[in-house]
Amino acid sequence: MNQHILFVKRPVGWPDASCFRLESCPEPACGPEDVVVEALYLSLDPYLRGRMNEGPSYAPGFALNQPIVSRVVGRVVASKNARFAVGDFVWGFLGWALRTVVARGEGLHRIDPALGRPSLAISALGMPGLTAWVGAIELGMPAPGDTVYISSAAGAVGQLAGQFAKRAGARVVGSAGSDDKVAYVIEKCGFDAAFNYKTTDMDAALRELCPRGIDVYFDNVGGSTLEAALRHANVAARFPVCGMISAYNETQDRGVRGLQALLNKRITMTGFIIYDHVHKLPAYQARVAPWFRSGEMTFHEDIVDGLENAPGALIGMMKGESIGKRLVRLARE
Repeated sequence: MNQHILFVKRPVGWPDASCFRLESCPEPACGPEDVVVEALYLSLDPYLRGRMNEGPSYAPGFALNQPIVSRVVGRVVASKNARFAVGDFVWGFLGWALRTVVARGEGLHRIDPALGRPSLAISALGMPGLTAWVGAIELGMPAPGDTVYISSAAGAVGQLAGQFAKRAGARVVGSAGSDDKVAYVIEKCGFDAAFNYKTTDMDAALRELCPRGIDVYFDNVGGSTLEAALRHANVAARFPVCGMISAYNETQDRGVRGLQALLNKRITMTGFIIYDHVHKLPAYQARVAPWFRSGEMTFHEDIVDGLENAPGALIGMMKGESIGKRLVRLARE
């Protein structure tokens, strides 16, 4: 029997298991021009928390009593569409279900097997990777000798942003929420330095690890981390703002202190949404896929098995339990 996960209650603060419900559902029927996809991997991303709220945002909110939707990698198991053959690996924005019918194949993208394992289409070679590239390189514009500071450095985006900045010749410093994550970004991702923000005074760490100040701050966190970066920024620093996960589950906006530094230091702070840059994905993949094939760059996927475990895996990811990109695996490739 097919199954899906419904979004059934809007959270106040942190979501919990009561916001989701696992149900049996009908097997999808493949009509004219349709494609039936068996899900292999669900993408878990921080922005999904914002879609649980009411009110406008850059992505539409989830409807109650409807399936959660995110990026999904799947395999075509039935097709009446000339663009897709049974056995093709594809990705698209699909509901959290074992099998889904995609009307007319709209929104599905075939995955090129030459790029590597299919899951990379929603991780290092997909939106997280493109996000890291746009933020770290196009907006951050690191030059040889610059100091780049990246928060949530062991996350899906942070681990790549740091490696891209290193390739550009910068000194890269990261912060993360555990000693294991600090070790990962230094030993596996090649960061020059990193610290555990939960056990280390942030100002002391930035003074020690960024003695020449911060030229680029890649913000995934916001809050007190952004405030500290403002205090240690150099004149004409660039701050690409990718996310502010520290505030996603807050019920009140506590604001950001120290914004006068934007003026005094002539800092450029740029918020960006990756959906404005999707047209760059093919060029991005062509550029960076060889780096992963050759082992020049690394990327960790934190995989949880089973549709029934997806809500807990999402909540755990938002609480910082995962290293790298968290995926839920529903079936074997």
